[in-house]
Amino acid sequence: MQKVIFLDIDGVLNPKYWRKENNHSQDQYGNVFNPDAVANLAEIIDKTGAKIVISSSWKCMGLTKLQQMWKRRKLPGEIIDVTPDYMSDDLLLNEDMTELNYLYRRGCEIKGWMIQHGKDVSHYAIIDDMDDILPEQQDHLIWIDPHDGITSFNAKQIIATLNMPPH
Repeated sequence: MQKVIFLDIDGVLNPKYWRKENNHSQDQYGNVFNPDAVANLAEIIDKTGAKIVISSSWKCMGLTKLQQMWKRRKLPGEIIDVTPDYMSDDLLLNEDMTELNYLYRRGCEIKGWMIQHGKDVSHYAIIDDMDDILPEQQDHLIWIDPHDGITSFNAKQIIATLNMPPH
């Protein structure tokens, strides 16, 4: 069994103030992430052993390119996957996704990933600066202020969520 982080990027590792002050700081992948937010993610990974699933719009880069970026930038943790696209044919045809609603876009994508892979997941956390998740996912969401990115306070919340004893 593994622990999984559904990770958004803009507003989380790439907060608004950082982009404004450092928009010249780019590489072939785009904006370089805020080192404080990255350090907080590293603490989360170190204390939980969680793997990363990208739920961000950055997933349009594709899994391989995201993994290359992670390695080149020496970012913490391991990206194991990306969430499926919001309206994938497979989900629409094969699962009861009656909650499909634009208000829950990210939540539906996470639910789609969990339908396919969730049997191997003991704990998960959703790290995002938006709250477009399904009602049953609320206990797993750690909302990040998009101006600040992941703070040390957020890191403690995420660690507690991922290290919670099983019910």
